[in-house]
Amino acid sequence: MMRGTLVDDIRCEYHPSSKILPEVHAFNDFKRCPMPLESSVPPNKHPWAPFKSRLEFKLAELALEACLNNNQTDHFIKLCNRWDTASHHITGRFSKFNGETFINLSQLPEGAKTLAFILYADKTKLSSFGTVRGYPVVARLANLPTDIHNGQGIGGGYIVGWLLIVKEEKDHAGKPSWVNFKNAIWHEAFLKMLSSLASKSSMGQWFECLNSIQRWFFPLILILSANYEEQCVMSLIRGIKSLWPCPSQNVLKATQDKKTAEEREDTLKKYGLRDVLNAFWTVMVTCVHNALSWDRLHFNGGLYRDHLWAELQKIIISLRRASVAKIDDNYKAFPRWRNLKHLVQVMNISFTDSSVYEDISKMVIYAVHTIITEDKCPLGYLLLRCIHLFLKVNMYASLEVHTTDTIRTGRHAVQAFSTYLHNKNWKLPKLHMSVHIFDNIEAKRATCNYNMKLNEKMHGLLKDSYSMRTNFRDVAPQILRINHWQVVAESIRRNISNLDEYQLQALQMLESVENTHKNDGAFTNFCIKLNEFLTNFLLAIRLPLPGVKRVKLKPSNKITECCFLKVNYESLVDWHQCTNYLRCNPKFFGAPCFDCVLIQTTDKIIFGHLLFIFECTVGDVVLSLALIHPFDAPTGVRTRKDKHLNIFRVRARLRAQAEFFSARSIICGALLVPDGGHDYLVVNTALHLEARHLVCI
Repeated sequence: MMRGTLVDDIRCEYHPSSKILPEVHAFNDFKRCPMPLESSVPPNKHPWAPFKSRLEFKLAELALEACLNNNQTDHFIKLCNRWDTASHHITGRFSKFNGETFINLSQLPEGAKTLAFILYADKTKLSSFGTVRGYPVVARLANLPTDIHNGQGIGGGYIVGWLLIVKEEKDHAGKPSWVNFKNAIWHEAFLKMLSSLASKSSMGQWFECLNSIQRWFFPLILILSANYEEQCVMSLIRGIKSLWPCPSQNVLKATQDKKTAEEREDTLKKYGLRDVLNAFWTVMVTCVHNALSWDRLHFNGGLYRDHLWAELQKIIISLRRASVAKIDDNYKAFPRWRNLKHLVQVMNISFTDSSVYEDISKMVIYAVHTIITEDKCPLGYLLLRCIHLFLKVNMYASLEVHTTDTIRTGRHAVQAFSTYLHNKNWKLPKLHMSVHIFDNIEAKRATCNYNMKLNEKMHGLLKDSYSMRTNFRDVAPQILRINHWQVVAESIRRNISNLDEYQLQALQMLESVENTHKNDGAFTNFCIKLNEFLTNFLLAIRLPLPGVKRVKLKPSNKITECCFLKVNYESLVDWHQCTNYLRCNPKFFGAPCFDCVLIQTTDKIIFGHLLFIFECTVGDVVLSLALIHPFDAPTGVRTRKDKHLNIFRVRARLRAQAEFFSARSIICGALLVPDGGHDYLVVNTALHLEARHLVCI
């Protein structure tokens, strides 16, 4: 029986070549990519293969980590003589039904499939003084799910080439002919790597997949991940001072009827192009201009670091030394959070990698808003509002699933941000490229597919290999060979770690818990409050009480304290099952770490602060519980500043009013930063998007 379309229904449109009709799923039935259930013991009980034993692999791994040379390695592991032997996804487009409407590739032969590659190329300094540089090329397979091709190990990124770096000659530097020569060398070298793809891109290649099905693949370059300088080389444009400085601008090749080099040069100059054959033209169904994309890493590392943050630093320094010290103190006071660097000093940072500046930007509003106010520093306050718009653009650009609503809102954010910078004389390529953010997203999906951050992480291993494993001569073959060994060792090590994974937990009496925290009002009458909670909780979930009308645990009863909690939840942003790793540890890397969470109570959703996580046995039932400090006190009228900077504020109850909750009531983790007194500010950007769904907040 056909049903009508309901609010929040998901419509999936398949690629035309699949000949699968569009499908509409109920939201509750739709799962984009559920997390697999973890097994305590992996299927592979011999993960060290092809080594004969765990010990043999450990010896080989130790030799690799100790940077032993070949002779030392041969002497150290004589038994390891087989080292070198170690060595369809239907895509869809989704839209969400809002009550009124649901909020498109080249022609391929019948039955053919595209094999899409993501390529990255960028120079890096290998030596500490920068005199020796490398030029790795990394490939990823776009057909694989994002979490696989963006990950490490099997299915992730691999170094597939090493480009030549042409040394500058003072006699020719800056001349158009010399620049064209360097570009020609680059494309000739890249052509060698693309030759195997180019030969198969026109006719395709039959390949038998692991499920024993033969598929007809047509390889193409879908995405090129690079900074602006590399994009100029890839697209053969003349750079920022040319008439066409945008590498995403595809112009006509209008030099076919020009016979002399001078004529071709004059014609190409009008379009900002160079008189060099492009290596990417050899791969069918590949347009280098369409493959180039906006990059989030340099959006943070260039526009934010060199301009927004630099201007803000100047303003803060002008407010005298106390303000500078206060900023550093505010950053230092930030609670620790997974995948967010805990920064102690930021005001004296002059140069670091772009990922650090991205973390600085995530915390800057909360660290600065009490120092730069509209009354005391109008110009600084205006800059702070501009940074807020920058963060809003960055937030929407970072989403891994988009609907027409998020793309439309993101475009408005880009427009508002550009309007704020209209009076600034910042003619930057990174600023202009932001115009293409959501065009790129509509064409190539989420920005995580072409973010350079994933690939630049690989530079560290290359530098270590150069300094500790090479003889500093003809280093490229040596580094690539070591990189291959590291990939093999990492894969084996991961399998062994999965086999050995276990968790140690400590038993302790209720009486000792109360004595340990006797100076903390939240733990006052711990045993009495726990008995009262357990009685009401068991009745609510309709479990029988253990032979009496009330639960009566004694101070001598034991519980199991837990310092770590892993919470799986379905995000309201991308409907993807995500995982939070939450800490409730008095000594996590030498410092206390007690995370904040979102909690589902009987009538609403609130924020809270983890104080104690434990397992408690009542009869034959083992319950996972948490003592939580609720943050649901009234906050009063929202201030003008909070509205301007989109600050979301919550307020804690008295600590003595801490309550017990079932661990299953925890929805997800939340990053909250204290703002004086009992107030806390919500930092998680995803929660800002989801807050409109949490009507209780």
